[in-house]
Amino acid sequence: MGIDADGRVLIAQNVHVREFDGELVILDLAKGDYFGINEIGARLWRGLEMGKSCAELARDLATEYDADPGLLLADLVALTDDFIAKGLVVPRASTG
Repeated sequence: MGIDADGRVLIAQNVHVREFDGELVILDLAKGDYFGINEIGARLWRGLEMGKSCAELARDLATEYDADPGLLLADLVALTDDFIAKGLVVPRASTG
């Protein structure tokens, strides 16, 4: 089961990021894996770090990139689910 569009995540403890030319390299020190993500993926990651949900980020980015909000949201949720599957982020427990 994936994350809800309004769900929030926490960055996993052993994960570190480095920025190179507008892209991010995500390092999972526990597993020895690294992943490169593009500009939009980097914006998602930075937003997740700040505690934003995919829905909030989709609204912000849709205007900026003149993109379809629904399609953008689906892509952001899918990428966040991929981050979860790889152990890079974990869903934050709901407080409500």
